[in-house]
Formats: sequence, structure tokens, C-alpha cells
Amino acid sequence: MSHSLFDVVRNRSFEPFRDYQRVDQCGHYSLALDPRFPLAIRLYSFSPTSNLTVGRFNWHERLEINATVAGRGRIRMGDRILSFSPGDIIVVDNLNLHGVLDDEGRARQIVVITFMSDLVCHPGSYPCDSIYLRPFFSRAPGLDPVLRPRDRLWAPVATALGKLVECYTAREPGYEAGCKAYLLDALYGFARHFELAEPQVDELNRHKRVSLQFGHLHDYLWENYSEPITVSRAASIVGMSKFRFMRFFKKATGMTFVSYLTDLRLSNAHRLLVETERPIAEVAADVGFADQSYFDRRFRQHYHQTPRQVREMAGLSR
Repeated sequence: MSHSLFDVVRNRSFEPFRDYQRVDQCGHYSLALDPRFPLAIRLYSFSPTSNLTVGRFNWHERLEINATVAGRGRIRMGDRILSFSPGDIIVVDNLNLHGVLDDEGRARQIVVITFMSDLVCHPGSYPCDSIYLRPFFSRAPGLDPVLRPRDRLWAPVATALGKLVECYTAREPGYEAGCKAYLLDALYGFARHFELAEPQVDELNRHKRVSLQFGHLHDYLWENYSEPITVSRAASIVGMSKFRFMRFFKKATGMTFVSYLTDLRLSNAHRLLVETERPIAEVAADVGFADQSYFDRRFRQHYHQTPRQVREMAGLSR
């Protein structure tokens, strides 16, 4: 009997993805995991006729592995664009904005395996344990983060992930230990595939610091997006020089900080236009645009509609 992930899930039910409400206007995808065993596995389907995930990007602190069961297309992770097809297993760059850029219009099915890094390696772990997380934290910039069926280590990794899914869904006594064993087996296969043989605890700790810093910036932007926020101020929040921060942010999000902040403001403006009856000029000011004509122009460029047209479609007139 085959234990390959793709054989294990072949006849299983995939649930429609409905977690859009968990992604806020900053792109942060919040999902609570059991602190006693912070791992979750989901089988998601995406309808080609109502695929609301295309062009919507998110980031999160959790680590994530995606396996494509059905469907083809392209995904964006930060400033990189990658293709995906059935059988591909993707190590997600979780802190970078990522999501489906486009697909071929067919129904997609994916297996999502997400977990907190401390499940695998934490400050009290032996140094050798950090190798399990290096596929997420220590890849070379140009390295393809996708394990494809033609790759030598695809079969053992797919088998380990298949056993992980079986163990997770069976929920027999002590299943947590079994799940962790199969997860470690898969992560070791990824490390070998990416030729990441030397454990580096410093690299792991650096990535955790970056995750914490990015989280602080997210919270600050969410609470203060309507205020004047300079690049220098954002850089100081994450403890970086202005030049380093600009490079870091562009790589993580695929856009400049100024563009990201503008998109955040426009997103909140759109929400206020369809959910409230505040005058358009007031909405513009509330989200940080002092000049309504500039707001109108940027809004039209972003949504291909004027603020008034959006409001009229929502059944409001002011």
C-alpha cells in the first residue's frame, strides 16, 4: 500500500477554503493553533468560478508546506514568481506576502501543513535540531523552494507527508508523537534536497527576531495607518537602517513600503465606502489622504472605479 501523500488524499474530501476573514488589510493571516501541539493539516479546494484567493496575498508567523493535488498556475512569494502543478510540494516563505497570482481556471486542491517553529526546534533544543527548519530560514536567494515529482528526494518526502496526514487524521492515542516524527522525516528530506547540511542556530534565531519585528510593524501599521508614517519611522520599529529596511521590505512584500502603506489605506477606504455613509472627503481624510483629488486618483488606479461608483454599487449615495 502506497503512503505517498498524493495517494493518501486521493479519495478524501477537500473543504472549500473560507478563511478570507482571517486575513486583515495588512495581509496578516491569523490562525490559532493548539499551544500544546501547534500543528494543523487542512485539505482545501478552490472553485474556478468563485476563486477569491487569486491575487490576494498574506503572511503569517506559522511555517507552512503546501502540496498541490490538482490545478496549475503561478504563485508569488515576496518578489519571486513560481509555477505550480500537481505533485509539487512547496516550502512557503511565510513572512513574505504570498498567494496565487493566477491559475488555469480549473478547480484547485491543496494540502496545507502548518506549524509553529517551536514544535521542531526551540531555544532548549540541541544545535543539530535546527537543520529541520533550515529549508524555511536558510535557503539561498535564488533556490527554487519547490520539490517536484522529478526530484530525487520527492518520493521519500511525499511518503513522510502521507504518513503524517494518516497519523493526524486517525488521532490514535499518542498521535502527536507520531505526527512529529513524520514531520521531522519530511523536513530532513527537504534539508537534504536543498543541500542544507550544516545546522546554524544563529540563523534560526535571526529569523525568529525578524518574525517578531515584522509582527511589531504589522501591529503599528494596523493601528496608525491614517497617520503620517515615514520610511525612517517604519525602519526604526524593526530596528533596521533605512536602506536595509527598504531592501528587506521590498523582498518580503514585492512592493515598496510607501506602496504597501498606500494600498493599506485604500483597502480601508474601500471598506468604509461600502460599510458606512460617511462623506467621501471624510473617508479620504480618515485613512490618511489629506488631498481628496489625490485620493480619488489613486483609488481609481487601484480599483478601476471611482469612490463614488463603489459607493453607488453598495447602494449608498453620499
